[in-house]
Parts: sequence; structure tokens; C-alpha cells
Amino acid sequence: MPDRDEPRPRPRARGLLLDIGGVVLRNGVELADSLAQREPALQPMLASLGGLGGARDDLWRDMLAGRVSERAYWSQRSAEMGSALGRTWDTRVMINTMYDAPQATWLRAEVVQLMSDVRAAGLPLGALTNDLADFHGQEWVEAQEWLRLFEVIVDASHTGVMKPDPRAFQAGAEAIGLPPGDIVYLDDMPWNVNGALAAGLDAVRVERDDPLRAVSYARDRLGLSLDAIVATDHPTGRDES
Repeated sequence: MPDRDEPRPRPRARGLLLDIGGVVLRNGVELADSLAQREPALQPMLASLGGLGGARDDLWRDMLAGRVSERAYWSQRSAEMGSALGRTWDTRVMINTMYDAPQATWLRAEVVQLMSDVRAAGLPLGALTNDLADFHGQEWVEAQEWLRLFEVIVDASHTGVMKPDPRAFQAGAEAIGLPPGDIVYLDDMPWNVNGALAAGLDAVRVERDDPLRAVSYARDRLGLSLDAIVATDHPTGRDES
């Protein structure tokens, strides 16, 4: 007989829910340096911060601490970047300028492959995003072939319910037709990961410097890990410091 204290194997997850920016797409923090290569006048402004999200970016730390919203962060930084170029930018103009580059520079191929494999396995696949249409514009959204891999997209641009509101995670779970405990959820923002965990999802943070760790974890939980490096622990977004 097995030892009573031996942990039982976890049931396999039955569906995947993904954030978009920072998970399927490289986000503005990652793309800012590439944009500065095309627009050298941005370089002094970014250098003063140590890059967006860098060591001297106090507004980024305020966002991580919950003192300003993600939208407020990008609104201010987009205005500053536009000013450095002698232009008037809002967040959408900045985002559209950043993504006006070859798709391979901003679309995470390993995540799109995961999406394709999830669909091929007959598992539900959905997106749960705060700002897809608001940041990129509906015309851009409709032109993206990779978005058609999603069976459903729950976008707070349309619903008005933003993560980490528990109702957003409930809506995402209901949209793909599974209880929260059966869903793996990937997001790059720690407060969204913590909110998803509190809502009962198996939530994983996608780190900018190591996105494959979260992808491999999701593959393992979904039984799609034949060619993946299986994560040995749970890469949650909780700050243990």
C-alpha cells in the first residue's frame, strides 16, 4: 500500500487561459529599446530611467506597489516618449509605433506553438486581457491571424471588468466552460497572477527573462510536454521578499 503521507498526483489541467501583452506578445517594456534604435531621440529619456521598468523608473515601482494603475503608467510614459520625439502620443499611438515592426520581433513563437498544440489536442483555449482593443485598436486586432487560435477572447476593453477583479477571472473561466481549478492561466503581472490564484486558477507568472519556464509548466500541466523542459516548481507571481 502507498504511504499515507505520499502526495497524490495532481489532476491534469483541462484548459488554457492566457493574458495577451507580456505573454503572447512582448510588451512595451521589452520593445522600448528596439524602438529607441529606430528613434534615437528616445535614447536619453530611456537611459535616464535605466530603460522602462529599469532601476530608476520610480513610476514602474509605484505601479508594482499598486499606487498607480498599469494604464496610468503607460499613459504617462507614452506622453513622455512622444514629447522626446517632438510628437503628441497617447498609449495607442505609442503601442502602434512599437509594434510597427516584423512580427517575429514581438510575437512569442513558443507561446503561439503552445496555443496551436492546445487546439490540436482539443483543449479549450481562451484569452483574458485588460487592454487588447484599447491599446492596439480594433483594426489591428482584427488583422492578427494568430488571435484566431483563441476560441474566446474576454477583453476588459469591452467588458469594463479589469483584472485583478475576481469577476474578470470568473468570466474567463466561464467563457472556456471549465471550473477555475481545471484551468492553467499565464500572465506577466504579479497582481494578476495573485488574483487568479485567489480565484482558484492554476496561475503562472511569465517572466520577461525566462518565458519558457511558464510555458513548460503549462505544457506539463496540460499533458503537452513531450518536447518541453518541464518546470520543477510552480513559478507563481507572489513576491516572497
